[in-house]
Amino acid sequence: MFTGRWKLALLLAIIASVSYWVLDKLNEDGVSQLSKLAHYPDYYMENFTTLTMNQDGTPKNRLNATYIAHYPDDNTSELHEPQLEIFRQDKPPIIVKSDKGWITSNNDVILLSGNVYLHQNDADGNPKLELITEDARILVGEKYAETDKATTLISKKSITTAIGMRAYLQEQRMEFLNNVQTTIEARDPAKNP
Repeated sequence: MFTGRWKLALLLAIIASVSYWVLDKLNEDGVSQLSKLAHYPDYYMENFTTLTMNQDGTPKNRLNATYIAHYPDDNTSELHEPQLEIFRQDKPPIIVKSDKGWITSNNDVILLSGNVYLHQNDADGNPKLELITEDARILVGEKYAETDKATTLISKKSITTAIGMRAYLQEQRMEFLNNVQTTIEARDPAKNP
């Protein structure tokens, strides 16, 4: 009788060991598969600021965000409330803000979404131009921005609306693509006789 119980105990121990090994292997493979599919950050920061410099030591651009998270699976970064300040030679900087943003893996494209607001002040600090749209793509190195969404440009004496826009920020040149309408403020004869 003792031999039969001993054989049963040995059989149960073998079954338990094999079951543990199979479950561990399945769990290990499952975690590996999930980690390949998962999009989890490996680090994040709050109230983040970075300053990028040109070769000659002058500021190129400054990026602020209330939150940034880096995702190792595709090497991208997510931004909350980003503000990008683009410095230009001999001109005031251009500032771009939005609700959210994503930086591509090679850090040369920033995708902005939600209430994108671009503005530039003149040398005295007064608003020179404002551009409002819903989404935009910024090529940081080329100092270029574009959107295919509805866009409103407000300058000192005119308002332009369009669908789609390309902005060459260093040259301060913009192309409006479709349904372009411009309203120009009438000249006041009392101020300019």
